[in-house]
Amino acid sequence: MRLNIKQKGLIIVAIPLVLEAAFVLLLYFMLEDAENKVSKETKSRLVLQEVNNISKNIFDSASHLVTWNFTHRREELKKFDNTMLGIADSIDNLKAMSADNPVRREHAAKLEFHGKATMKNLIQHREKMVGDSTRVYTPNFQQFRRDFNAEFDPFLKEAQRLAKEEEQVQAQVPQAVEARKMSLRIFLITMFTANVIGAIAVALFFNRDISSRLLVLIENSRRMAIGKELLDKISGQDEVAQLDHTFHEMARSLRQAEETKREFVQMISHDLRTPLTAILGTFELLSSGAYGDLTERGQTRVLDAERESERLIAMINELLDIDKLESGNMQLLCDEVELQPILRRATEAVKVIADKNELQLDITEDNPTVYVDEDRVVQILINLLGNAVKYSPPGGRVKVCATEENQFIRIDVIDQGPGIPKKDKKAIFERFKQIENQEYKRSGSSGLGLAICKALVENHGGMIAVDSEVGQGSRFWFTIPRGKSALRAAGTAAIEKPTT
Repeated sequence: MRLNIKQKGLIIVAIPLVLEAAFVLLLYFMLEDAENKVSKETKSRLVLQEVNNISKNIFDSASHLVTWNFTHRREELKKFDNTMLGIADSIDNLKAMSADNPVRREHAAKLEFHGKATMKNLIQHREKMVGDSTRVYTPNFQQFRRDFNAEFDPFLKEAQRLAKEEEQVQAQVPQAVEARKMSLRIFLITMFTANVIGAIAVALFFNRDISSRLLVLIENSRRMAIGKELLDKISGQDEVAQLDHTFHEMARSLRQAEETKREFVQMISHDLRTPLTAILGTFELLSSGAYGDLTERGQTRVLDAERESERLIAMINELLDIDKLESGNMQLLCDEVELQPILRRATEAVKVIADKNELQLDITEDNPTVYVDEDRVVQILINLLGNAVKYSPPGGRVKVCATEENQFIRIDVIDQGPGIPKKDKKAIFERFKQIENQEYKRSGSSGLGLAICKALVENHGGMIAVDSEVGQGSRFWFTIPRGKSALRAAGTAAIEKPTT
């Protein structure tokens, strides 16, 4: 069955819902049955209570009548009348409670018959006693007892039969309730077990069908990030499988793009840099007079062409460097060296341009020992100093200072240039990113220099950033390790430079 994640999610939600609905429904019926049994017992007790009320009221009626016969107190007659009304009410209640039970209804009918016959007999004797002129109704009292017992004895026998049956009902109810309690306990344990099993089944289904496949996607992301082969494609037709298929297609496209880039870099290296180097050599020979003297105009044109060739070769070298850095193919050859020789080499590289612009280079005299690839740090400094010299106004000053920061040395290159807007401070370290400013655009920069600096500094385990405000100049700074321990702690792939 081909289901998408939404449908699978509905199934995962529906299974526990169905189990819980069944649990609640069955529990409701079991509780309803228990309530019916308790209600049955309660009704049985009420029936017996009404029968007892009838019996008691009949006795009380006879007692009030006999008491009145000897005392002639009117309250006894009033009590007799009230008690007779109570007997009638109890008989009606008994009939109402017995209406839904045929056996009980039959007993109630017989009790009603004998009860009303007894009431009729008592009323007849009341009329005779009240109407007798003698003070005590002695001659007929024995007849009163015989008549009363003749009607009341059948009532008592029927009441006893009903009581025996109701006692059986009441005896059965606790047993049934206890059995129902046991059934309820078993049911609760069963439903709890079913819920646990259902939850485990849902969890296993989720883990096997969704979670485990999401882990495959995560693993593929990690593998693609480090350049390893991806895991096999996930089977299925749902969104996870489609995402995995798309991911594989993206990885394939990226591999193709990487291959295209590699071919492009190789093309630049072999098909552009080599001819440009040959052309540059020819221009240098021309400008040196190897092919004869040139006119002043020709000499100027050759020098311009020579500079453009050098710029193109430098740009190609930057492209090759950034490609090596990003692919991890550039290995740092680190050694313990003093900082001053590095600063001297970088300063010499930009001194001609600085002198041309009448700039003062203020280089620190501090000479700490650092553990770096000397050539690469020189490359970083040449790039930063070159930018500082390029963008500083004539007659300005470019300053280089060095300070210790824990296990690193921080090097600052400070200029008096136009400054960098806050929004561009991070972007300038990305490839081909330049500041939207005509003064910067006129420089003809490739936009790769600072990206290369950032990659080289990070390969040394350091950091690079810029502090700047528009119109206030810029302070580019970076950190390099003082010793092997700092480099190892950074987890870089540098190796120790072999001794010669």
